[in-house]
Amino acid sequence: MSAAAKSIAIFGGAGFLGRKICENGIALGYSVISFTRLGSPPANLAKEPWVSKVNWQKGNIFEPETYKAQLRQVDAVVHSIGMLFENTNYKKTLNSNVNFLNDVQNLANSLKGSNPMQRNSFNTYGAVQRDSAVLLADEFVKQFKSAHENSTDKPAFVYISADKNPPIVPKEYITTKREAEFELMSKPDLRTIVLRPGIMYDAKAASLTPRGILTLMTQLGHATKQVVVGDQVSFLNDLVRPPVSTDKVAFTLYDLLEDKLFSGICTLDEMAL
Repeated sequence: MSAAAKSIAIFGGAGFLGRKICENGIALGYSVISFTRLGSPPANLAKEPWVSKVNWQKGNIFEPETYKAQLRQVDAVVHSIGMLFENTNYKKTLNSNVNFLNDVQNLANSLKGSNPMQRNSFNTYGAVQRDSAVLLADEFVKQFKSAHENSTDKPAFVYISADKNPPIVPKEYITTKREAEFELMSKPDLRTIVLRPGIMYDAKAASLTPRGILTLMTQLGHATKQVVVGDQVSFLNDLVRPPVSTDKVAFTLYDLLEDKLFSGICTLDEMAL
C-alpha cells in the first residue's frame, strides 16, 4: 500500500457532508467509491464536474454482502451516516428554501419522534449511528486482511461523530455516537479516526435556507461571545460553539488520513483553528 491512502469508500456519500468528502477526495486524487441507497448521486448534483468521477454504488450498510467486494479495493472507509431525529422530516426543513409554516410543521413532526407503526430496528439512533458503524468496521477489517495478507498496516476507518448534543435533540443522539467511538477505538486491527464537527455549513450554498439561517445565527453568537468574554468563561465555551464548513471537515479528514501515525479524536476546536 502507498504511503498515503489513495482509495476510499464513503458510506453516506450523498449526504450533506458526505458529498463534500467525495468532491474533495476527487480533487486530491483519490479513487472514490460512494455508497448510497439508490446507487446514484442526488439529482441536484448531476451537473457538478466531480460527480462523474465518483464510482457510485448501491449498498445497504446493514447487509455486508452488498458492499464487501468493494471494500477489498480501498485503503480507507468513511462512515458518514447519522440522524438528528428518528423522524427524518427535519431533513426536508434544513435543506429547503424557507417556508415558515411548512418548516414549523416538519420540525414539530420530528420532535414527536418516529411513528411507532413505522419504526423498525434499522432506523433508530442505536442502529444507524452505532451498530452500522461497528458492523461496517468489522467487515472492512475482514476484507482488508483478506486482500492484504502480508501487510502489517492497519486499515483506516473514519467515523463522523459530533461535538455536542444539539439543543432539543434527544440525548440518545450523542450517547450512541460516543458508544460507537468507544467500540471503534477498541478494535486493535483498525486505525480509527473520529471527527467531531458541530453545526456544519456549505460555504457555497445559498443562505436563505433554514440551515443557512441557523449557520448565520451560530456564527453571530460565537463572534459575540469572543468579543465580549473571549474564552474566559468555561460554561459559555461549552454552550456557544463555532460552526465549521463542510470543506474544512473534509480537508481535515484527508489530512488525518494521510498522517499514518494519527489515530483518535479530532475535536471541533481543532478543526475550527
